[in-house]
Parts: sequence; C-alpha cells; structure tokens
Amino acid sequence: MTGRLPAHVLAERIARAAETVRREPCPRCGADTLVARTPDRVAAVDVRADPEPIHPDEIPAGRTRLAWCLTGSQHTRRIRWRDRWHARVCTHPVLLDHACPPQPIQETLL
Repeated sequence: MTGRLPAHVLAERIARAAETVRREPCPRCGADTLVARTPDRVAAVDVRADPEPIHPDEIPAGRTRLAWCLTGSQHTRRIRWRDRWHARVCTHPVLLDHACPPQPIQETLL
C-alpha cells in the first residue's frame, strides 16, 4: 500500500532530519562545516559550525563567535546551545560558529 503519511508523522520526520548533524560545504567559502537545527521547540536555530572541536577555554572573549555543544551518540548527533547553565557541567565537544576567512580585495575594474 503506498498511501501518504499523516501530516503529523511527516512533520516529525522532517523535524528529526533537520536536527540531525550533517557535513556540508559552506556555500560562501566552500569550507567543511557541520549543519543542523537546534532541537529547541520554542526558538530553533539553524547552525553552521566549524567541525573541529575546541577547548572551552578557547571560546573567544566577548562572544564574537557563538559556542555550541555537540551532543548525542555517533548515530544521533545534535547541536545544542551552550548556555551558562549547561556550560558548568558540560562534557561535550565544543564547536564555534563558522566564520568564513576574509576574501582578498578585488582589484578595481578599469
């Protein structure tokens, strides 16, 4: 039988797929990045982060780049906001928002 899925089942599958961490090249600079939607139900955010974890002490002062935690197991990876409450007890790998490297200045057209 090839019937359509009920709307609520389809919506749940789409949400789970969006929350699953996947590797994608940055559309601007082509760098390897991790992409996912945070699993928050109120304010979900689409995140593009650098794939290399950093030590929590290396988070830039002044929060010039946002910090995220990579949670879950190998098959159920999620990206979670690293808030002050979670950071106190966090043992997850820490990721930073992706920042494209500066582009060379293009020469003026004559």
